[in-house]
Amino acid sequence: MVLLLLVALDVVYYFTLYTKDIEENCTLMEISQRAKDGVDVVYLGESSNHTYSDADTDKRFICQMIDDLLPEHCVGNLAKDACHAGIYYDILRNISPDSDVKTAIVTVNMRSFTAEWIYSNLEPALRKEQIMMKKAPALYKRMLLAFKAYPNWTDEEVSAIIRKNFAKQTFTLPHPFPYHNANEWDRAIGESNTLYNGKQPSMDTIAMACHYVKEFACTFDDKNPRIKDLDKIVRLCHERGWQPVFNILAENVDQMDSLCGPDLIWLLERNAQYVVDRYEPQGVIVVNNLREVRDPDFRDRDFPTEHYTQTGRLAIAKNVSEALKQRSH
Repeated sequence: MVLLLLVALDVVYYFTLYTKDIEENCTLMEISQRAKDGVDVVYLGESSNHTYSDADTDKRFICQMIDDLLPEHCVGNLAKDACHAGIYYDILRNISPDSDVKTAIVTVNMRSFTAEWIYSNLEPALRKEQIMMKKAPALYKRMLLAFKAYPNWTDEEVSAIIRKNFAKQTFTLPHPFPYHNANEWDRAIGESNTLYNGKQPSMDTIAMACHYVKEFACTFDDKNPRIKDLDKIVRLCHERGWQPVFNILAENVDQMDSLCGPDLIWLLERNAQYVVDRYEPQGVIVVNNLREVRDPDFRDRDFPTEHYTQTGRLAIAKNVSEALKQRSH
């Protein structure tokens, strides 16, 4: 009787308040629904897709540039600010099985693999939306929302969690190095009066160097939650018969090299190669754009981002579209 009652309540909720709750609590579902009307290529990304410089004369999104470069295809924009591979998986999983999608271009943002993004104060809102994206009874999902079955950290808790996890961001280099994790390296830069190359720093250059270390001083492995998310995306694409494309975004290696030196660049490039080596044998087209955008074409100067000028966005779009063209031939 209890089971029958729950089923009946679920049916009533589904046909009454569920749609309203989806609209109020899950913008991601609407993004999944964009994959229709002949869209055969979907582009999943975050703010790098649509952020432009005020000086740009061409303000097209990366996905729009790809669409123009692939006139025989229709590219759908499934991007949303602050998204990462875990969110992309849920968006892809909720695309209708009847869609025309054949190819899924998934943005691989190297910053999203480290503590500052994984435990960001933006994550609770996204995790709340993910609940409504689950393949589960509607009433069950509503109960999870009601009981706040998602991270609900305060700003102080977020800072403490991130600091703790910087110590867990360990790495190894092919030669002796005085630091073993991002926390140690970050602290050393903050306490130093010189940059790695002996140049006199300013408060701005010290802050930027510390940001780069916290964002990229780590070693990718199969325990990283983003790697697990990418694994799930590959399996889903294979199940659906889609061609997965991983678009590794460009980072400002010019500025990073000048502030932190070649050791951090080596770690970053090794992690990008890890993605290439792990997924190409699984049939994924991996487009490694890591070094494809030069320092003047990064819009933001006080924090590492993947926000490019039109030149940078077009470089990314061209490489992705060329990789798709080569595979089709």
